[in-house]
Amino acid sequence: MTNQNGDDREQKLLAYLRGDLTGEEAKRLGEELADDEEYGKRLERLLLGEEQGTDGKQEVAPGLSEARQRAIVRRGKWKNRLTTSFYAFAIPCLAGVLLLFVNGWVGRLMHDDLFRVARDMVNFTQPGVSVGSSGSQVGLLYGSIDMELREQVGNEAKSAGRFRSTNVLWNVSARPEWTGGVREQKLFFRYPLSAGEPEEDTSFLRTPAWTTLEKLPEGTVSQLAISFDSFLTYEQYVELVSRHVSSYNQETVWFAVDTGVEVKQVDGEAGNLLLGPGEVWGFAERELDYGTAPIQVNGEGERRMAAFMGEMKYLTEQKSLARDMGYALLSGGNPQLEERYRYLQEKGVRIYGAVLTGPTKELLRLKEEKSITAAFVGKIDWWNWERPAASGTQNSW
Repeated sequence: MTNQNGDDREQKLLAYLRGDLTGEEAKRLGEELADDEEYGKRLERLLLGEEQGTDGKQEVAPGLSEARQRAIVRRGKWKNRLTTSFYAFAIPCLAGVLLLFVNGWVGRLMHDDLFRVARDMVNFTQPGVSVGSSGSQVGLLYGSIDMELREQVGNEAKSAGRFRSTNVLWNVSARPEWTGGVREQKLFFRYPLSAGEPEEDTSFLRTPAWTTLEKLPEGTVSQLAISFDSFLTYEQYVELVSRHVSSYNQETVWFAVDTGVEVKQVDGEAGNLLLGPGEVWGFAERELDYGTAPIQVNGEGERRMAAFMGEMKYLTEQKSLARDMGYALLSGGNPQLEERYRYLQEKGVRIYGAVLTGPTKELLRLKEEKSITAAFVGKIDWWNWERPAASGTQNSW
């Protein structure tokens, strides 16, 4: 049946070339030629004399003028050219649209992890510094995240610089850009190598700070980093500080936490281990995610520690990204996340230092606390503890 149909179509072409078709039959043949590219090419070959008819004779079209024959051949050639051009243009366009879609889709997935890891690494390694507003352009081929770094002094969060991360495919690089190109490191913590040491052993680590706070005028606010002679739970810390300064007159903006890695940094016979930014590990409780339910002020210690441990677990799952970020923030480069996380699971979250801010003379009250083994004054500013009725900022573009 198929061969017979093919013969009929061939005979129809030959009849067309001989001029034997009626006007209606020629019209229907034109429609078939337009729909079937191979059928049209067969007619072109017969017209050009490249092939012969089924009877072995070269067919001519006495009823067709030379101009008509050339028009048919021209139409076939242009049709082929247009078809080829269409595919040559459509395939790259389709590939480009697909690549753009994949780039955006993967970029959105990468953005959440890049931002969260960068925020956590800044929070855990830079005492008193938090992440503010951010902008991003993240994709599979190239992306970047630009985050503002802020440092609270008194009741105001001041710009400390920017933290920028870029990715090319899965290769991530990051770096902090501190205001003025340099960050003054004034906040240090003494790691408690042994509990209950006499006060005179570390008085030289406290006296300069207390003297500075005494000489500063009344209308100022300050940052103060303090360390304790033993490890504390969150509840014990709140109780200890509250004996000297009420929560209204100070705010704890960062906690130094024992992760088991710190003690390995002891240098020979040195009796005091001081850790600064990039060496100490801790967290700012304001930067943790507690879910949708509000958290009590100076309460719910277990919930706060669970939120911190949740972020530590997340970083162990993103250790490649965390390591890339760690090269820019840690003095040793390697954050040793799995070792820290295992230690925290075993020992619990134990606090040995904190960064507080508030009115200078209120912070000076902590001088009476005997368990404080070290104190360092950070940034100082004029009075801003009461919030004004209205305030804001205006950027230059």
